[in-house]
Amino acid sequence: ELQVDVSTKNLSAVLDFLLLKLENVAVSSSLKEEIAPCLSVLWSISKMHRNARKYLKSVVLPPLTAKDIQVKPEKGKGARSKLVSLLTSPDPEIATMTAEFLFVLCKHNVGRLVKHSGYGNAAGLLARRGLLAGGRAEGNFSSDEESDTEDYQKEAHKVNPITGCIEEERKNPLEGMSDEQKEYEAMKLVNMMDDLMKSGLIAPATVGEDGRPQPVSHILELMEGRQDPQADLADADD
Repeated sequence: ELQVDVSTKNLSAVLDFLLLKLENVAVSSSLKEEIAPCLSVLWSISKMHRNARKYLKSVVLPPLTAKDIQVKPEKGKGARSKLVSLLTSPDPEIATMTAEFLFVLCKHNVGRLVKHSGYGNAAGLLARRGLLAGGRAEGNFSSDEESDTEDYQKEAHKVNPITGCIEEERKNPLEGMSDEQKEYEAMKLVNMMDDLMKSGLIAPATVGEDGRPQPVSHILELMEGRQDPQADLADADD
């Protein structure tokens, strides 16, 4: 296994180079040629060497603070924000390598990844791996718990797991409506979504038993057996 001092020095150089290149907002073809090898190296070494993974985790995904969850994970100048922003990159290779790298740093723990990136940003990887309903992927990792800062723990219950941050409270658009008005607006929305589905603009799906998206034939199927996948993430760090 790599020596801790040597691996830390070399990994730091690779990570610093990657983050420097990511100062550019757009991932161009030339930028991809520079960052793809970095992501591949960091991902591979993190899978194979515990000390390397531990070091990279401390730099890329340190314990969250109350300040961190005030903004979306992909917004910011830190290492976590720069990498999370790549999860929705239009380049599938970059998005996949970044997702796998962060997932390894989280020891293949779905809840931990969602906590650091937001469910929306992590959805692509979770769909590919059949983990949309939560759980843990296979991997040879130790079972230590992740330590959270005290100020984060006090605010964590306010976080929207989809966006990964605390959002301003919004007024309920149905407030003040009668039951008949609510039913009318609900059916109006269903019909609009059905039109979009028939035109091919959207392809609604539910989470199947295999943890992967299952296309629906009609929009009303989304209401059948509805279940919140976030409920299965509550025991993320157990």
